[in-house]
This record gives sequence, C-alpha cells and structure tokens, in this order.
Amino acid sequence: MKSHDYINELQPQLEAAFKSQDAELLNVVFDIEGKKIYADKLILSIKSSTFKSMLSDRWISKNDSIKVETYKYEDFKELLTFIYSGECNITNENIFAILDMAEFYQIEHLKKLCDEYLSKMELNLSNVLQLIETSNKYSLIQMKGEIETFIFQNFANLAKFDGFLNADKSIIKEMVAMESNFSKYHEKMFQSIYEWSENQAIKKQKLSNDESFNMNDAIKVEMHEFLPNIQFKKMKLTFLKDYVVKITNSNGQTIFGDISGEQNYEIELMKTLNGRESVNDPFFIFWSTNGEIPSTPNPLKKRDGVQWYLVQDVVNGVVSARDYRCHFDDDDSLIAEMFAESDFEVTRKCKIESE
Repeated sequence: MKSHDYINELQPQLEAAFKSQDAELLNVVFDIEGKKIYADKLILSIKSSTFKSMLSDRWISKNDSIKVETYKYEDFKELLTFIYSGECNITNENIFAILDMAEFYQIEHLKKLCDEYLSKMELNLSNVLQLIETSNKYSLIQMKGEIETFIFQNFANLAKFDGFLNADKSIIKEMVAMESNFSKYHEKMFQSIYEWSENQAIKKQKLSNDESFNMNDAIKVEMHEFLPNIQFKKMKLTFLKDYVVKITNSNGQTIFGDISGEQNYEIELMKTLNGRESVNDPFFIFWSTNGEIPSTPNPLKKRDGVQWYLVQDVVNGVVSARDYRCHFDDDDSLIAEMFAESDFEVTRKCKIESE
C-alpha cells in the first residue's frame, strides 16, 4: 500500500529545507558573486544529469564549494528554487538566463516553462530576429509557432527592417524554412534573400585583398543554401524574368536558376528561347539559338549541392541544361546554376521560360 498523505507532505518539506538554507540539512554549496547558496546532492542529481556529473566524487570533494561564474546569483537561485518547488519567477529581464540554465543543466520542465513564457511575449520588428535565433538554438516549439504567424503577417515590413540585411545566416535559413506559409510573399522573399546575400558579399569584398574578387560568384555562394527551398512555382513570371529561368519537363517537374549575372546578354539570350521546347537525352537538355555568343566564357565552377547547370557553348551557340554528372569543357559559358524543387527527370520535351 502507498500513503498519499506521506507523499503530499514530502514535497513541501523538501522545499522548506531548501528555503531554510541550513548547512546542516543541505550538503552542497555554490559560490556565486561572493554569496553562498546551499542545496542537496541527491535532489540535484535526480533532476539533472549535468548536476549528477558535476557533483560526482570524480570532480568535487564533499567539503568543496562550487564556484559558478556564468550566471548571476538571483538567476541561479531561481533555477534551484524550480528544482525544489516547480515554481520559477520568470521575467523579461531573466528569461534568457533561465532558459540557458534550463538547457545547460537539462531541466526539461523548466525549459518548457520558458518556451511557454516566450510564446506569450509580444513580438515586434525589433525583437523577432533575436527570438528566431533563440528558438533555433534551444529548439523551442511553442515559441516557433508564434514566430511563424508573426512573420506571415509582417514579412513585407520585416524585410525592410535595418536588422534584416545584417541578420545571421541561420536566421535567414529559418525564415526560408518557414516560407511555405508565405503565400503572399514569394517574390518579396526571394528578392529579400538576394539583397541579404548581396550585402554579405559586399562585406566579404571589403575584407578581401583579392583583386579578382567576383561579386556575382560571391552572391551565388551566399544564396546557394536557400534556392532549393524557395517556391519559384508560386512566383509571377513577370518577376522571375529579372531573376530566374525556369525549365519544365513533360511531367510538370521544374528546375530553376538565378540568371542575374554580370553580362547583360544572358537575359536577352533567354528571351530568344522563351517558351521553346528542347530535344534531349537522359542527362542533357539543349536548345539551338541565334542569340549573342559571349566572346569570353563565364567559367563554370561546380559547387556541392548544385544539381544542374545551364550553359552556352561559345563555339556553336547551343544552350544546354546538364546534370552535374555531365562533362563540361572550356567552351561552356555558365548562365545559371539550377536547382530542383523536387525530383526532376529529363523527358522527351522540356520547355524553357524566362518571362
């Protein structure tokens, strides 16, 4: 048989023992900001695997105090209070410290409490980028849902916000991952990512001593991780003509590529092919053209993750889209790196569009 009265009495007694800070009852002492706070090895070890390792005989002798330098006394006291009582005084001032301690000491219930608190915090243009970073860092579920809703409703203004262009790449990636919800902002999303990538490339150019620094290549490198996740199908072709060429097979599958290159002839060349169908083999799609042929090829540099390349042969003018496994030679001038939204296979006819 089990005595529920006994169990109900035990928790308040443990909480009272911690509040008493009686060194005779508690066998662990922490030293923070010159102040001491006492706790019990058994309780801490049961609730936290981090504390269990920290308090093992391998790391600390019974009479040693544990110096805590990473956190403030009041914040650390709130952590211990939660372990003993299940209650924590969370405020806008201490939330991030409490959350970090919950993560570090692996107190999952406290972490969920922080997630709930942050999910109720008022979001605005000034704090949402930081909160996206926090959500990613600590894998917060409730908070992420609120952020998605805010971005969906405010993306147009957020993209104009000063902090957007200088946001960390992980934040931009998170926003792109949410992009499936942005039914109103597909074009704005792509344009904003391009501007963010351009800003990053400009920063790198300023730090580079390389006189041959290629701004267009640098922008492509920055955009590379984002392009496969952007829903080009939902963009208006009047927008895409300035940025993207699209190739569609007979099954409706598509690949897209950025054609905002440094040579103006590229977009004009795509206009001569607009709407035309190709003749293909399993890894090779090509179109003949009367468009301009560049006197100097734009060198092709294969990049990890790029699935297809759109090139023009500078000898015969033929434009082709080739699987990354194909051979390329010095006569091939790069027009665009191509990405598939889903599986893409070469069918008998493939149509190319740029406007």
